[in-house]
Order: sequence, then structure tokens, then C-alpha cells
Amino acid sequence: MTPRRTRVVYMAHALMVGGAEEMVLNLVRHLPDRFEPVICCINQAGPIGEEIRNTGVAFQVFNLDPGLRRPWHLFEIERRLRELKPDIVHTFLLTASLYGRLAAILAGVPIVIGTEVNIYQHKQVHHAFAERLLMRGTDRVVVSAESVRDFYIKQVHADPTKVDVIYNAVDWSQLQTTTSRDALRASAGVPANAPLAGIIARLTEQKAHRYLFEAMASTPGLEALHLLVIGDGDLRDELRASAQRLGLSGRVHFLGARRDLGDLLASIDVFVMPSLWEGLPLSMVLAMGAGLPVVATRVAGIPEVVQDGVTGLLVPPADAPAFGSALARLVADPDLRRTMGAAASAFVRPRFGVDGYVASVTDLYDRLLIGKRLL
Repeated sequence: MTPRRTRVVYMAHALMVGGAEEMVLNLVRHLPDRFEPVICCINQAGPIGEEIRNTGVAFQVFNLDPGLRRPWHLFEIERRLRELKPDIVHTFLLTASLYGRLAAILAGVPIVIGTEVNIYQHKQVHHAFAERLLMRGTDRVVVSAESVRDFYIKQVHADPTKVDVIYNAVDWSQLQTTTSRDALRASAGVPANAPLAGIIARLTEQKAHRYLFEAMASTPGLEALHLLVIGDGDLRDELRASAQRLGLSGRVHFLGARRDLGDLLASIDVFVMPSLWEGLPLSMVLAMGAGLPVVATRVAGIPEVVQDGVTGLLVPPADAPAFGSALARLVADPDLRRTMGAAASAFVRPRFGVDGYVASVTDLYDRLLIGKRLL
């Protein structure tokens, strides 16, 4: 008799392009066969959602938009979960963290798990209060770094025994290349021998592209530096206008959301991450695995990965002069870039691979299943 597989519902509002979405994709691709994953998107699939759907995993889109103006959408999510009868519901991102978890609790799902991937300093008070209440019916919240854990516990008054750190991970196969460095640069409009930095991030206030642009425009030694801006978001038009206003339109190349990350990372010299707040940015970890030195801000989980002066350079957030000075130091010193890049790869490769991440998540599942006598 074949043993029954443990059904795990992964739920998000939509699976766009970002770190949390990559984690869902990694789980679906690498989860042991004894688990049966089901993906539920509350509103729409999104680009990563479509990629997951193409793997053949069970996939549902609810086309709902729950909120205070549409409370019945919450009960529709509950109804869908009662039909699915999952053993575990594991939620990602804000809407699912609130409404997905509440629906799972109302539906009597045996194990409910949330995820917190960032330090949300500006989380709305009513959201924090709602999460505090939800913790009563939540078995665990998985956080992406020790700093995220400390902040989350304080922010929502969470029971520390219910908050587990599992560091984000990346699939190193993403670093495979399909085109040459020169060809990629040519396609982006970057001269073959120009110093080139890159950022992979959503175009939002959090990622602080504007401070990076200011640094490029005002720092001696960065006059020849080009920048690949990879990602999309609400500030797309505003950031394009900012680059043009600062005289950077010929050196800042907006490429939009891309999946050929191996080719892109192989074409650049320095990876940059000027975030105002963070969790543990997966794009940065991937870049370090590609052997790139990092210039990043000293926020949240970043210092848990970037060793200042060893694998990269850390600066205060919202400080364009400091960021520019650190970036100019690396641009001017190819040997330092090579040394730091090699150290970065050696540090992250053994620690942040998908296999270790999936093993940690499934170990958590097993402990909770045993505790509920479901295993």
C-alpha cells in the first residue's frame, strides 16, 4: 500500500518576480515525493506562478482580492481550502500572510505556517495587530534571517518559540550561461571594456535605486561606470526620469525583469544593493555565488552574509556619498574585486544552496506533523 502523501498548500496573492516567489519555486522543484505540493494564488498567477504551473504541479488561481471591502473573499478562500483538505498551509507575502492564514485557521487546517522575509519597519499598525492575533492559530512563522526574527518578534509580540530562522537559498543552476559576456553587454548597450555594476531588484522605494544614481552622478572615479538595472516595479518611470535628470541616461540601462540571470551576472564587475530595509536578498546571494564582490547597505540580514572588507563593502543606508566611495574603491581595483568575489563565492556556496533550504523546511514540516500526530 502506497503511503499517503502530505498535502502542502503554498499560498500567495500572486507569484510575481522576487525572492519569496523564488523560494516557492525552489520548494516545488525540490520537495521530496512524500509531499504533495499545491499552489494557490489568491488573485493571479504572475510570471513565477506561470513558471511553476509549467512544472505540472497542481495549481489554482482564485481570482480574489480579499480585504475589508470584500470580506466574502476570505470565506471563499476558506471554502477552497476545505475542498483541498491540506495537511499544511504555508503562506508567502502580505495578503496571504493575513487572509490566507486566517482562512486556513477557519478551515481547520492542521498546520498553518507563515513567512516573513523582510524587516517591515513601516508595517501598518492594524497589520501588525492582525498578525499578533493570527499567531494564536499559527504553528510557525519562518523568517529569512536572525535580524528579521528579532524584529518580527518585537513588532507583533510573537511567541519566540513559534518563529524559526531558515535562511533564504538560491538554485545555483541559475548561474549557467547561454551567451558570452561581450554579447550580453552589446545587447544592453554597454561598451565591452567599461566598468559595469548591476542591481537585481524590484523598482520600489525599499531598494533605494535613487541613492545609487546619486552616487554614480557625484562620485569621482565613477564617471565611466555603467549600471544594469534588472527588475520592474511602480517606480519605473520615476527612476528613468531621475537617471536622465542626473545625466546618467547613457550609462544606466533599464532591462526590466529578466530570467537569464547567469548571463547578466557574468557580464558585470560589481553587484550593488543599496536597500533601505531588507530581509536577505536572494539576488545578492546569487551574485556572490557567481563570484562577484558586493557593495551593500548595512541593514537587516545583509551583514549576516556580506563580511565587510572580505566579501564586499558595507555602508549606511540612504548615504549616497558613502555608497559612491565604496563603489569607486572596487571599480578602481580589479585585484580587490577578484579577491572579494572569490571569498564571496566560497562563503555562500556551501551555506545557501537549495538542498539545505528544502531540508530545513521539510524538517520543520516533519516536526510539526509529528507534534500533531499526523506522521
